[in-house]
Amino acid sequence: MFTTKIPPIWKSAVTSKIFLALPAMVAWSILVGCQSEKAAGPPPPAEVEVVSVVQKDVPIYGEWVATLDGYVNAQIQPQVTGYVVDQTYKEGSFVRKGQILFQIDPRPFKAILDQTKAQLAQAEAQLGKTKLDVDRDTPLAKERAIAQSQLDNDIQANLANRRN
Repeated sequence: MFTTKIPPIWKSAVTSKIFLALPAMVAWSILVGCQSEKAAGPPPPAEVEVVSVVQKDVPIYGEWVATLDGYVNAQIQPQVTGYVVDQTYKEGSFVRKGQILFQIDPRPFKAILDQTKAQLAQAEAQLGKTKLDVDRDTPLAKERAIAQSQLDNDIQANLANRRN
């Protein structure tokens, strides 16, 4: 006698109902998918605007992509660095020798000028002090009230300040 063992999953009542219902669902989805819907009607005719023809002059415009080169092309090199505040010429216009082309922000240059003026004033004040020291110490050194080396130091400082 021939016997087969059925796995436990096939013995369940729920599982056997699912396997019986599966072919029925596939057949139903094929039938529903094959049904044709009513075809839509043709679209409405397109709207067309009508304009009357008028005879008149129309300007002709032409636009081309190009790079132009002048007869004389000048290389503009800045002599100083800074931020450009104003451009005093128009692109493509003629310029003359010596004409100002750009205005650069003057604030950094004014700050450097003020700093240099302050250093000059400080050096002049130091020179004035050393002159006064020499003028004061010369008679005192002659009378031997101070050492000659102190006067020599004052004179050396005076000469150094004059060089700077």
